[in-house]
Amino acid sequence: MVNEIDSILKILIENKKERYSIRKLSKLRNINYKSAYNAIMKLWKERIINLEKFGNTTSCSFNLKFSPRVFCVEYERKNSLLKNKNFEIIYSMLNKMPMQFIVLLFGSYVKKTYDRHSDIDLLIIGKNLNEVKEAISLIPLKIHLTLISEKEFLAMAKSKEFSVVSEAMEKNIILLGIEDYYRMLENAR
Repeated sequence: MVNEIDSILKILIENKKERYSIRKLSKLRNINYKSAYNAIMKLWKERIINLEKFGNTTSCSFNLKFSPRVFCVEYERKNSLLKNKNFEIIYSMLNKMPMQFIVLLFGSYVKKTYDRHSDIDLLIIGKNLNEVKEAISLIPLKIHLTLISEKEFLAMAKSKEFSVVSEAMEKNIILLGIEDYYRMLENAR
Protein backbone atom coordinates (compact mmCIF):
# COMPACT_ATOMS: atom_id res chain seq x y z
CA MET A 1 0.00 0.00 0.00
CA VAL A 2 2.79 2.44 0.89
CA ASN A 3 4.35 1.82 -2.50
CA GLU A 4 1.05 2.63 -4.26
CA ILE A 5 0.64 5.80 -2.21
CA ASP A 6 4.12 6.97 -3.21
CA SER A 7 3.58 5.95 -6.84
CA ILE A 8 0.37 7.96 -7.06
CA LEU A 9 2.02 10.91 -5.32
CA LYS A 10 4.87 10.70 -7.84
CA ILE A 11 2.40 11.02 -10.73
CA LEU A 12 0.80 14.06 -9.07
CA ILE A 13 4.18 15.70 -8.32
CA GLU A 14 5.41 15.13 -11.88
CA ASN A 15 2.24 16.74 -13.26
CA LYS A 16 1.58 19.56 -10.81
CA LYS A 17 -0.87 21.46 -13.03
CA GLU A 18 -2.94 18.37 -13.89
CA ARG A 19 -6.03 17.09 -12.12
CA TYR A 20 -6.62 13.36 -12.10
CA SER A 21 -9.71 11.36 -11.32
CA ILE A 22 -9.27 8.33 -9.08
CA ARG A 23 -10.22 6.13 -12.03
CA LYS A 24 -7.52 7.70 -14.23
CA LEU A 25 -4.88 7.21 -11.52
CA SER A 26 -5.93 3.58 -11.04
CA LYS A 27 -5.52 2.99 -14.79
CA LEU A 28 -2.15 4.78 -14.91
CA ARG A 29 -0.89 2.63 -12.02
CA ASN A 30 -2.65 -0.49 -13.34
CA ILE A 31 -4.32 -1.15 -9.98
CA ASN A 32 -7.95 -1.59 -8.98
CA TYR A 33 -10.10 1.41 -8.13
CA LYS A 34 -10.36 0.55 -4.42
CA SER A 35 -6.56 0.50 -3.98
CA ALA A 36 -6.24 3.84 -5.77
CA TYR A 37 -9.10 5.29 -3.68
CA ASN A 38 -7.48 4.14 -0.42
CA ALA A 39 -4.09 5.57 -1.43
CA ILE A 40 -5.65 8.90 -2.41
CA MET A 41 -7.63 9.11 0.84
CA LYS A 42 -4.41 8.50 2.80
CA LEU A 43 -2.67 11.33 0.88
CA TRP A 44 -5.67 13.60 1.48
CA LYS A 45 -5.67 12.83 5.23
CA GLU A 46 -1.95 13.69 5.29
CA ARG A 47 -2.92 17.02 3.60
CA ILE A 48 -0.61 16.39 0.65
CA ILE A 49 -3.27 16.55 -2.06
CA ASN A 50 -6.43 18.51 -2.80
CA LEU A 51 -9.70 16.78 -3.67
CA GLU A 52 -12.57 18.31 -5.62
CA LYS A 53 -15.92 16.77 -6.45
CA PHE A 54 -17.34 17.20 -9.95
CA GLY A 55 -20.62 15.29 -10.04
CA ASN A 56 -19.73 11.64 -9.42
CA THR A 57 -16.03 12.21 -10.10
CA THR A 58 -13.44 13.12 -7.50
CA SER A 59 -10.51 15.05 -8.94
CA CYS A 60 -7.18 15.23 -7.14
CA SER A 61 -4.04 17.32 -7.49
CA PHE A 62 -0.81 17.91 -5.59
CA ASN A 63 -1.08 20.92 -3.25
CA LEU A 64 2.68 21.77 -3.17
CA LYS A 65 2.91 21.28 0.60
CA PHE A 66 6.02 19.67 2.05
CA SER A 67 5.92 16.50 4.13
CA PRO A 68 8.27 13.58 4.81
CA ARG A 69 6.41 11.56 2.16
CA VAL A 70 6.92 14.33 -0.43
CA PHE A 71 10.61 14.40 0.49
CA CYS A 72 10.91 10.63 -0.06
CA VAL A 73 9.22 10.80 -3.47
CA GLU A 74 11.33 13.79 -4.58
CA TYR A 75 14.48 12.06 -3.32
CA GLU A 76 13.60 8.94 -5.30
CA ARG A 77 12.96 11.02 -8.45
CA LYS A 78 16.38 12.63 -8.04
CA ASN A 79 18.12 9.28 -7.50
CA SER A 80 16.43 7.87 -10.58
CA LEU A 81 17.80 10.79 -12.61
CA LEU A 82 21.30 10.33 -11.17
CA LYS A 83 21.55 6.95 -12.89
CA ASN A 84 22.42 9.06 -15.95
CA LYS A 85 26.16 9.76 -15.67
CA ASN A 86 25.85 13.33 -16.98
CA PHE A 87 23.51 14.27 -14.15
CA GLU A 88 25.65 12.38 -11.65
CA ILE A 89 28.63 14.55 -12.69
CA ILE A 90 26.62 17.77 -12.31
CA TYR A 91 25.17 16.68 -8.98
CA SER A 92 28.54 15.59 -7.56
CA MET A 93 30.18 18.88 -8.45
CA LEU A 94 27.36 21.03 -7.05
CA ASN A 95 26.91 18.92 -3.92
CA LYS A 96 30.57 19.53 -2.94
CA MET A 97 30.11 23.29 -2.91
CA PRO A 98 30.11 24.87 0.58
CA MET A 99 27.27 27.36 0.10
CA GLN A 100 23.54 26.69 0.28
CA PHE A 101 21.42 26.88 -2.87
CA ILE A 102 18.59 25.11 -4.69
CA VAL A 103 19.09 23.40 -8.05
CA LEU A 104 16.13 22.57 -10.31
CA LEU A 105 16.39 20.61 -13.53
CA PHE A 106 13.61 21.57 -15.94
CA GLY A 107 12.90 21.61 -19.65
CA SER A 108 13.19 18.76 -22.13
CA TYR A 109 15.00 16.32 -19.81
CA VAL A 110 12.20 16.48 -17.25
CA LYS A 111 9.47 16.43 -19.91
CA LYS A 112 11.27 13.48 -21.57
CA THR A 113 11.26 15.24 -24.96
CA TYR A 114 15.03 15.62 -25.21
CA ASP A 115 17.22 14.51 -28.10
CA ARG A 116 20.99 14.46 -28.62
CA HIS A 117 20.99 18.20 -29.40
CA SER A 118 19.10 19.21 -26.23
CA ASP A 119 20.80 21.23 -23.56
CA ILE A 120 20.42 20.64 -19.84
CA ASP A 121 18.29 23.41 -18.29
CA LEU A 122 19.25 24.25 -14.71
CA LEU A 123 17.70 26.89 -12.48
CA ILE A 124 19.87 27.70 -9.48
CA ILE A 125 18.41 29.77 -6.66
CA GLY A 126 20.63 31.31 -4.00
CA LYS A 127 23.06 34.08 -3.07
CA ASN A 128 26.52 34.83 -4.48
CA LEU A 129 26.39 32.18 -7.19
CA ASN A 130 29.56 33.16 -9.09
CA GLU A 131 31.41 30.13 -7.72
CA VAL A 132 28.57 27.88 -8.89
CA LYS A 133 28.64 29.47 -12.34
CA GLU A 134 32.40 28.84 -12.60
CA ALA A 135 32.02 25.21 -11.49
CA ILE A 136 29.26 24.56 -14.04
CA SER A 137 31.35 26.12 -16.82
CA LEU A 138 34.03 23.45 -16.19
CA ILE A 139 31.60 20.63 -17.00
CA PRO A 140 31.93 19.66 -20.68
CA LEU A 141 28.17 19.37 -21.23
CA LYS A 142 25.68 21.61 -23.00
CA ILE A 143 24.14 23.32 -19.96
CA HIS A 144 21.77 26.28 -20.04
CA LEU A 145 22.19 27.88 -16.64
CA THR A 146 19.83 30.39 -15.03
CA LEU A 147 20.98 31.93 -11.75
CA ILE A 148 18.54 33.92 -9.60
CA SER A 149 18.23 35.07 -6.00
CA GLU A 150 15.49 33.91 -3.63
CA LYS A 151 13.91 37.36 -3.89
CA GLU A 152 13.77 37.13 -7.72
CA PHE A 153 12.36 33.60 -7.49
CA LEU A 154 9.58 34.70 -5.15
CA ALA A 155 8.70 37.70 -7.33
CA MET A 156 8.51 35.55 -10.47
CA ALA A 157 6.62 32.77 -8.67
CA LYS A 158 3.96 35.23 -7.49
CA SER A 159 3.66 36.81 -10.94
CA LYS A 160 1.08 35.45 -13.38
CA GLU A 161 3.39 36.14 -16.34
CA PHE A 162 5.27 33.33 -18.05
CA SER A 163 8.89 33.20 -16.91
CA VAL A 164 11.72 30.74 -16.43
CA VAL A 165 10.47 30.27 -12.87
CA SER A 166 6.90 29.45 -13.94
CA GLU A 167 8.27 26.93 -16.45
CA ALA A 168 10.60 25.38 -13.86
CA MET A 169 7.86 25.23 -11.22
CA GLU A 170 5.52 23.35 -13.54
CA LYS A 171 7.80 20.40 -14.30
CA ASN A 172 11.08 19.94 -12.46
CA ILE A 173 13.35 17.56 -10.65
CA ILE A 174 15.01 19.00 -7.56
CA LEU A 175 18.71 18.10 -7.59
CA LEU A 176 19.62 20.00 -4.41
CA GLY A 177 17.53 21.65 -1.69
CA ILE A 178 14.26 19.71 -1.65
CA GLU A 179 13.07 21.05 1.69
CA ASP A 180 14.27 24.60 0.96
CA TYR A 181 12.44 24.60 -2.38
CA TYR A 182 9.11 23.67 -0.78
CA ARG A 183 9.64 26.25 1.96
CA MET A 184 10.12 28.91 -0.73
CA LEU A 185 6.94 27.75 -2.48
CA GLU A 186 5.05 28.25 0.79
CA ASN A 187 6.31 31.85 0.87
CA ALA A 188 5.34 32.39 -2.77
CA ARG A 189 1.64 31.83 -2.07
